[in-house]
Amino acid sequence: MERTYIKDLEKGKVMIKGWVHEMRGLAKLKFLLIRDMTGMIQCVVKGEELMKIVDDLSLESVVEISGEIKEAKVKAENARNDVELVVENIVVLNKAEKLPIHVNEKTTNTDLPKRLDNRSLDVRKFEVAARFRIQSCIVNGFREFFVKERFMEIQPPAIIATSTEGGTDLFKIKYFEKDAYLAQSPQLYKQLMAISLEKVFSTSAIWRAEKHDTTRHINEIRQLDIEVGFADDMEVMKYLEKSVQFIVKKVLAECKKDLELLKLELKVPEAKYLKYSEAVELMNKNGFSMKDGDDFEPEMERKLCELYPGDIVFVYEWPVSIKPFYIWPKDGKTSAGFDALYGGLEISSGGQRVHVPEILIKQLKSKGLKPKDFDWYIDAFRYGAPMHSGWSIGLERLSMAMMKVDNVREVTLFPRDRKRLTP
Repeated sequence: MERTYIKDLEKGKVMIKGWVHEMRGLAKLKFLLIRDMTGMIQCVVKGEELMKIVDDLSLESVVEISGEIKEAKVKAENARNDVELVVENIVVLNKAEKLPIHVNEKTTNTDLPKRLDNRSLDVRKFEVAARFRIQSCIVNGFREFFVKERFMEIQPPAIIATSTEGGTDLFKIKYFEKDAYLAQSPQLYKQLMAISLEKVFSTSAIWRAEKHDTTRHINEIRQLDIEVGFADDMEVMKYLEKSVQFIVKKVLAECKKDLELLKLELKVPEAKYLKYSEAVELMNKNGFSMKDGDDFEPEMERKLCELYPGDIVFVYEWPVSIKPFYIWPKDGKTSAGFDALYGGLEISSGGQRVHVPEILIKQLKSKGLKPKDFDWYIDAFRYGAPMHSGWSIGLERLSMAMMKVDNVREVTLFPRDRKRLTP
C-alpha cells in the first residue's frame, strides 16, 4: 500500500507515516495524534497486541500506521476533525529517546537558546514550522515576481578578494597562498552582470563580521538582490514596492492557515516616498534630535513606520557621506541612494550606481579605499557600461517585519552570531 499524506486522506483503507505527537489512553482504547508535513490526524487504537505497541511508544517516535479512515467522533486540537484513522497495524520505524525539548509544548515554554540548540526538533512545533513555511513563500514570491519581469537569476561568488562595502567588517579566510574574504554582499558582481545582461537577481548568503549582540543582527544573512541596467534609483524603488506587494499577496493567498495559527493580520502595503531631508525634519518634529548627515537609529526607523502604519517608507537622496562608494553622487552632497523601511525595520538599501570609471576612482579615494584593489571592477566599466541601479532585501529582516517577530533568530533556521556556531 502506498503512503497517503494526512492532508489528502479520504475514507477507506490507507497507510500513513509520521511522528507521534501525543498519546492518550483509556482502559481498552488509546488515541494517538500522528503528524506529518501536511497536518495531523487522530488514530484510534483497539486490541491487545496494538495496545502493547502503543504502550512502548514515546513522543516523536517515527511510525507507519495502516487502517481505515472513518468519520471523526472526537475532535482533537490542531488535527483534522472531519475524519479519524481506526488502526489495524503499527510499525515502529524509529523509537525516539527522551526529548531535550518539548515539541508538544502545552505546559513548557522552552527558552530560545535551548530551542536553537535543538533546532531540528524545534521546527516540528506548529508555530515554528508556520514561520518557515511563510518564509519559503516569501522567497518563492520574490523569485516568481522577477522571473515574470524578465530578470535572469545569477549565482554570485561566496569568496571574494576585496571588500564590497568598504570598512573592515569581513571574515578573512586563507585561500591557498592568498588572503580572501567571505562575501559581505554580491554588490560588485551583480553590477558586472547588469551592465551586460540588464536585469538580474540573486538569492544568496552573505557574511558580515560586525560585533553586534542584538535581537536585530546576525552575522550570516540571506539576501534578495536585484540589479537593473538603464534604470535610475526611482525605477528600482518601484520594483521594490511592487515586489513586496506581490510577495504579501502570495503569502495571504497561500499561507492562510499559517497566518491564522500565528494570529497574524497582514495587509498589502502602500508606499510612502520621503526625501532624506524630509525624514530628518519629521524626526525632529517627533521628539528626536537629528541633523543632516546622521543615520537613523532603530527607534527612529520604528517611529517613521508608526507615522505611516503598514506602508513601505522609502527615504531617498541620502547624503553622499554616509552611502557606499558605488552609489551615484548627484552633486557634491546628495546621492542617488535610498533605504526602505517596513514594519519598524530597515529591510532594504539601494540606489543608482557609479558607472563612470573616473567618478568611481574618485569615490573610492573619498572613502579611504585604494582604487588599485578594485582594478578588475573599475575596468569593467570602461567597455560600454550603461547606468544601472539596484537594491538588496534582507530575507530575515523582511520575515521579521511581515511576521511581527522581535528577534531575528526566530526567523533564521540556524543563526550565526558572535556566540553561536552550532548546530
